[in-house]
Amino acid sequence: MLTTGDPVRTRSEAREPVARRRALEALLGVPFTEGNRVDVLRNGDETFPALLAAISGATRSIDLLWFAWRSGTVDAEITEALADRADAGVRIRVLLDGYGARHIDRGRLGYLRGAGCEVRFYRPLPSWRPTVWNLRTHRRVLVCDETLAFTGGTGIADAWAGDGRRPGHWRDTAFRVSGPAVAGLRAAFAVPWTQVQARSGDAGPVSDADRFPPLSQAGGSAVQVLRPSSGPGWNDAAVAVATLLPTACTRVRITTPYLRLPGWLSSLVCDTARRGVAVQLLVSGLHVERPAVHLQGQREYQPLLDAGVEIWRYRPSLLHAKVLTVDGTAMVGTANLDARSLALNEQVCVLVDDRVVTGVLDAQFEEDLAVSARVTSTGWRMRPVTHRVLETAADVVGRPLRGWGDAGLTGRRPGW
Repeated sequence: MLTTGDPVRTRSEAREPVARRRALEALLGVPFTEGNRVDVLRNGDETFPALLAAISGATRSIDLLWFAWRSGTVDAEITEALADRADAGVRIRVLLDGYGARHIDRGRLGYLRGAGCEVRFYRPLPSWRPTVWNLRTHRRVLVCDETLAFTGGTGIADAWAGDGRRPGHWRDTAFRVSGPAVAGLRAAFAVPWTQVQARSGDAGPVSDADRFPPLSQAGGSAVQVLRPSSGPGWNDAAVAVATLLPTACTRVRITTPYLRLPGWLSSLVCDTARRGVAVQLLVSGLHVERPAVHLQGQREYQPLLDAGVEIWRYRPSLLHAKVLTVDGTAMVGTANLDARSLALNEQVCVLVDDRVVTGVLDAQFEEDLAVSARVTSTGWRMRPVTHRVLETAADVVGRPLRGWGDAGLTGRRPGW
């Protein structure tokens, strides 16, 4: 784990990110907050101890919203920690996605509820409302005592444990945030929680148990928290990416396990590389969870390679991190660079205007490249015809779920 400080910046270093920050604020309508501390947590061997420490240290409240939750050693530890704090009188609210947490052990679920934790499911399946089957909350948010928050791609499952450097130890990245930006992450929990409450006829988001303490400055990072919505049409994550790429001056580094670029975004990435910006893309290699989804993404490789984009495939284990750095600005959260993340599922994205944080992420990117294999344009053109056929077949089969216009089952093609 690496911690950010409060670096001294020269005027030339500050000028470029400030202009980018203003563009993000103007186009997304969400201001950056100053004075945040952002710690980069790399893989489960850093993330889970930090999550458990935060839960164990909570004295008033714990709000947890999580997409992926599977039974095993990790979820047993998290469950025990939550139940322990509930026994101590801490208010515990847990919201799990009806699809992503469908494999949670019912005994653990009963244990949490028996200890006094309030556990609910977001859009549980099966449902009589088919229009929401394909619209999930992909968010991962933990907020403790209203002042400390976490997000990232990590799931509560044994697959995420370890160092990300061997099969079975997934590679992922998370943020621990303190300071004014915690309010944005708290809202990422509060809105879907209130939606679930409303469907049950319960009270709204404010009760006697809710506290709204002042969020004091904790570090030197400027942070913007986005809460992309679930529904047809491009969300705030798409707008953020579409804003970041044209403002790139020197280098763009993208880490994404799932790559399925809409036409406009593929063109934007290619245009960024063609105007002289070094664009590097790190994707999954041989270790994948959903082979058909990865085959769909591989149809995108050739135009990117022809435009000068570097594509690297991570070799040691399954890659699950979602990280984008553009010069001195970084975006980390739950959004992949695919149609599902940019149009269908609820997400949470943390944008950080801080060269120290970005430097940490770029250093980790370099280490990941050292154990990755580069895809060359010539080599990719020579891939077998059978592989090309599989790519096309996977694309055709996958379209009903993401929509023929990448808008999903519930809407028309968005007019971007």
